[in-house]
Amino acid sequence: MSTSAPLGRVLKHSSIYAFGNVLNRGAALLLLPIYTNYLTVGEYGALELFYVISSVVTGLLSVGIAHATLRFYFEYESESERKVLVTTNLTVSFLITAAGVLIISLWHEALARHVFGSPGFSRGVLIVLATLVFELSSQVCLAYLRAKEYSTLFVGIVFIRLVIQFSVNTYLVVFRDMDVEGVLIGNCIAVAFSWAVLVAVVIRECGYRVEWGKAVPVLRYSFPFLLSTVTGLMSAYADRFLIDTFLSLRLLGIYALALKFSELLDSMIGEPFNRSYGAFRFAMMKEDGAGEKQARIVRYLLMGLMMTALGIVYFARDLLMLMSAPPYWPAAAIVPVLIVGSVLKVLAYPMQTGILYEKKTHHIFQIGVVAAVTSVTGNAVLIPLFGLLGAALAQIITASVVLFVTDHISQRYLPVGYEYKRIATIVGVTVLFFVLALPLMTMPMHAGIPAKLLLYVIFAATMILSGALDRSEIGWLRSMLKRTVRR
Repeated sequence: MSTSAPLGRVLKHSSIYAFGNVLNRGAALLLLPIYTNYLTVGEYGALELFYVISSVVTGLLSVGIAHATLRFYFEYESESERKVLVTTNLTVSFLITAAGVLIISLWHEALARHVFGSPGFSRGVLIVLATLVFELSSQVCLAYLRAKEYSTLFVGIVFIRLVIQFSVNTYLVVFRDMDVEGVLIGNCIAVAFSWAVLVAVVIRECGYRVEWGKAVPVLRYSFPFLLSTVTGLMSAYADRFLIDTFLSLRLLGIYALALKFSELLDSMIGEPFNRSYGAFRFAMMKEDGAGEKQARIVRYLLMGLMMTALGIVYFARDLLMLMSAPPYWPAAAIVPVLIVGSVLKVLAYPMQTGILYEKKTHHIFQIGVVAAVTSVTGNAVLIPLFGLLGAALAQIITASVVLFVTDHISQRYLPVGYEYKRIATIVGVTVLFFVLALPLMTMPMHAGIPAKLLLYVIFAATMILSGALDRSEIGWLRSMLKRTVRR
């Protein structure tokens, strides 16, 4: 079966977005040695709580407008109508965020006291809130770039943002001794820059016109996302709050560092795929064979996830020992467990296709309720019993339930016959090579790294030749690699 041009387009733009996300994550990796050598484990745990505050407020104020922009963009045939939709949604998003941030800032000291047990971090809360004003409205601009497939422009903006973030954070943390607050200020400056560039691009291309009538169906479509976000926040961040409650801020710092490695999977595969497939799937639904294309794309996605996940697991311990101080090294033990949950989370995104195309977004809220109940219950039971391992296991349980329920509901609107035999092959090969690598995990780096590299090359070859891909797909992959090498 030959790979169609649209599927090739998805892979092309996904690879460009992946490069951009690698750059973006590169800032985090470059800054990791600074954070883990100039911040104590407890301060790193506090930084994670600031990120949790940011995510919670983001979920409450974003209202799903960026996603709705992408969904409704393709509802209009006229380019001028599409442009008005983008600038209208950009304005609505900015106004909602600014108003919400202003209200929350009135209680910034109380929020700091509740989360950290002290008002000493209240100024950091204000910095986080200021950052969100720029971050959330820029998401609408990014939705426009995705719709227009301006993936290269996206990479350029990400690169400049990386340089700014790395430079400012390094200066403030290392030379000005500003600790956690320096990190937050550096992030705010980098986000504000990218917001200014994105808004300038959108206004240059779309002009500036607001039609409030276009915002009404967008907000109606997005409202279930707000409800599901509330439940999603509970499922996503219950582990952090319960670790802080049952264990300690120091152990939260170790857990947060392990999460950074497992989240590499989302940055390298999940987010690039979502940016490309999010626009493609709505156009795909208008064509014949949508279910078959979805099945193939999910199989390709799973292969990419497994190959990337095993690479992260193989070398996480070595990277931790190179980058961080010894108190952070125990994070390596829970990376393999956390990364299984990350694989399942990324797979849930394409499973939503039928639900979103039919605009049955109330199911997103229902799935969110299931996820929240599963996560809170799982973490509350498993963290006291197994500590950080319990939190990681709760992530796997929650992600498995969400994946199953999402697919079960979406099949009503888009029946998809997933290739379970090939899926089992992909999973089986990955598990086999994880087990084979276990004796190498504790070897000294000078011997362990070359051995794991050799084993990983054998794993990649085995995966491709295992039957996970058919002959035509292998031939297409070979020709694509040859073209890439020639370029």
